[in-house]
Amino acid sequence: MPRRERSDVARRDRYSLAPIRGNYTYSVGEVAELYGIADATVFRWIRDEGLKRLPGSKKYYIHSGDLRRFLERLNKRNKKPSSDGEIYCCKCRVPRRPSNNTIQAEDLPNGTIRVKAKCGVCGTGQFKVVSSKNWSETHPLYPDRNDPTIEHSGGDGWPRNCQT
Repeated sequence: MPRRERSDVARRDRYSLAPIRGNYTYSVGEVAELYGIADATVFRWIRDEGLKRLPGSKKYYIHSGDLRRFLERLNKRNKKPSSDGEIYCCKCRVPRRPSNNTIQAEDLPNGTIRVKAKCGVCGTGQFKVVSSKNWSETHPLYPDRNDPTIEHSGGDGWPRNCQT
């Protein structure tokens, strides 16, 4: 399998622990292939970020337990919880308040609520799943609570005939 170039690989914020075999020793190339990343990334993890390698050999080997612990720590570090009224923006890479007039809620078959909105800063689509037991008119993302004020009724002409 040919190695992917840096431009072909998207930056990851989370790495699945499912493909890691129990009590197994991986080479750097195997770890890179397992996650679709460059060998240089695995070497950087060893050199700079604390991934432990097995001592005593010229070739770099990583034990599955050390790899699992390292990726758990990396996944926790990359997780950015959002507070009430915020949804994580993938473009800004931080939790942001959505624009008020863009919030929509949709009931899902499993009893949860999918909230759709646009980021208040960059305008990118945002999505969040909320438990139905936490969903009510008092929830900060409830659409009716965030409705905009009465729209301007004067039109574009001059002089304006406003009722607002």
